[in-house]
This record gives sequence, structure tokens and C-alpha cells, in this order.
Amino acid sequence: MGVLRLWIFAIALWTGCLQAKDTVLQADEPKDSAQNNQGVATAGKAAPQNQGGSSATPSGGSKAQAPAAGSGMTSMNGSAGKTGSEAGSKGMEDYEGAAGMAGGGSGGMSAAPMAGSGTMSDAGKDASVGEPEPSAGATDPECDFNGIWAAKQMTVSEALSLPQTSNNWYYLELKQSGDAVTVVKHFDCGIEVRGSATVILSKATLMTSIEHNVQTGRKISVSRQGANCSFEAARFWSIRGADELRYLPGEPKDGRDFPDKVSDVAKSKPLPTAQMPDGAVDVDGDGKLGIAFQVTGIVMGVRNSVQRDWTRWFTEPGFEIAASKDFANDLTIRSDFDNEESIIDPTSGLLVSNSVPKASAKHVLHLRFLGRDASDSRAMAMIKSTDIETCYAIQDALPAGTLE
Repeated sequence: MGVLRLWIFAIALWTGCLQAKDTVLQADEPKDSAQNNQGVATAGKAAPQNQGGSSATPSGGSKAQAPAAGSGMTSMNGSAGKTGSEAGSKGMEDYEGAAGMAGGGSGGMSAAPMAGSGTMSDAGKDASVGEPEPSAGATDPECDFNGIWAAKQMTVSEALSLPQTSNNWYYLELKQSGDAVTVVKHFDCGIEVRGSATVILSKATLMTSIEHNVQTGRKISVSRQGANCSFEAARFWSIRGADELRYLPGEPKDGRDFPDKVSDVAKSKPLPTAQMPDGAVDVDGDGKLGIAFQVTGIVMGVRNSVQRDWTRWFTEPGFEIAASKDFANDLTIRSDFDNEESIIDPTSGLLVSNSVPKASAKHVLHLRFLGRDASDSRAMAMIKSTDIETCYAIQDALPAGTLE
């Protein structure tokens, strides 16, 4: 009888644990009204809950599994959408700004994680958001970038001989020691392409994208230059719709600041194709390999693709950062990128047309300082109870636009 009671107790305890786990893993209900795989321009843009107010610091794990959004490629070639960042195992990597001719990804909230990118955590929350590590001190207090930042990268590509602007949003927490700055927390907050076509990601794709291409560990060098502060961020390579580690230019242990040219990497490590799809991943659970982008405008439809790109950020004449103890105004500096895309589906039509970075364009990064920590009123107004709601707040605060 004693053994039977012990067995009944063990079963009850195990059942209780399963129920508790199921509760934690429930994802937020989609707030966007767009249907997946429908090329609706407003798809993937959900009004964040508790907008404008709550300073609640997210608690729990990170988002659902994630795909990727692209770096500089616009309408034809990049990821786009009101959704955001891929995040990997060790912190979000650069979603970068690729905007493609295909729009927001479709697929379910339970999309499988991208191979080689790490495990996902619970219910769209991150306990550490809004709690940057203490600064070891900046060399110059008027060039101190320690704290919380919202960012929007704008890059221009040409597709069908027309310019397309990719808007990519990021959440960043920076830690500074002397003139060395490190990204200690990051997640991508989506992408939207504006131009002859509009390209977006669905909310489901955003939720998975947040988990990939994490920029944690990315290095930035700053210094005082007269009345200004220089800002030089290392390159960051991103992989979307495929095994991240497999398609980086070098070894993952070396980070993501590789000097290689995209054209050279394409020869040595070619991306998966529709004919040879090995290495591609159905990141957004829509039943198709690659990441899905929704397109409306002169071309309409959904395009699933695999992407690889790099971006870097820097100051130059005309794009300076005025020295300040508190960056009360938005900062605008330069951005640069290069990318490539392999289209998995469809296999014909205008949606398979490629785009290329516009050589003459002045790509930019807009930065908004939210304070040294989450107690700052600026951070309190932006950080929501889940990362995806924080992303939508960032998108609303730094709305999509065009450079040309």
C-alpha cells in the first residue's frame, strides 16, 4: 500500500509540472487583424497593449521561435514587415535591414526554431529587458552611450529599376567601459519596405524572428572628436530562413564581424535554392522552407526565401553625434550593408526578381536614447510586458518612411 501511495503521489506531481509548463508556454494571441499569407499592407502591425504607459519590465523567457528579417535588401530582396528580429541562442543577432520584394512572413506561432540558432524560451517575455548591466564608466561623460536605445535602420535598394526603402527596428542595451561599447541585450523588432511595393512580416513571423540573429556581444568604438562623438559599430552578419551557423562566412566562435564580401561567400558557401534546399528551414511554420514575406503594390503575393547579409553603423561628416550628457534628441548616423537572397518559392514571376543595394544612397541609422535604465520615463513609456509589444511601441515611435 505504501508503494501504491508513493506511485500515486509521483503521478500527481508529474501532472502538475506539465500543467504549469503548459501555462508558461502559452503565447500571446495575435493582435494583428491580417490573415497569414494574405498580401495585405497592414498585416503584421498589431496595436500594442498597454500602449503609452506601463513601465512593466518583461519577465519570463524570450519570445516564441524565430525567423529573420533582412538587412538592406528592399522590396525584391530582403525581409520586410512589421515584425522583427531573429534571435539566436546567445542573444539577439542583427536582424539587419534587408527588405525584400516579398513581405511579411506567414506561419504559425509555434514555428520551429531556426537550425543552429539555439533554443527558444517562454511566452514572449524577457526578464532582463530594461535592466542593462552597470557601466564601468565612459572616458568622456558627454560621449557615454551606456543604457537603453530604440533604433531604426533605413537602407535603399533598387528593384525593377525603382528605389525601395527598408525600415528595420531594433531594441538595444549598451554597456560602455572607456571608449569601448558592447551590445549586452538586443532583439530585432521587424521590418517594413516602402516604395513601389510594400513588404511586411506577420506578427507570427515577428515572434519567431525575435529569437534569431542576436547582436549581443557586438562591439562599438566611440571617442570624443571636438564637439562630437564618433561611433563605429563592427559589421554584423545575419542569416535568415536557413541554418545560421552553417551559412556564416567563418567560424561562429569568431563572432559575426567577418570582412568577407558577400559575392565571395556566395561562392564558397552557396545558399540553399529551390532545386537544392538542404540547409533551408521553415522558420515560420507555414509549410514552406525559408522565411515568408508579404508583398503588396505593383507586385502582390508571398515570397519565401533564404537571406544572408551584413550591416555596419558609423559617423561621418554630416552624420555626427553632438556630445551630450543626455541624448535628448534622436541621433542619425550612417549605415552600410550588402546582402544576397535565394528565393525558394515561388519559382517564377515578378516575385523572384532580385534587388541590389543602391550605391549612391546614404543609408542611415536613427537612434533614440531611452535612459540609463528602465526607471527612466522614456524607457517606461517604451518597454512593455512582452518583447513583441515593446517592438510595436518602437515601430510606432519611429514610424516607417522612405529615403528617396
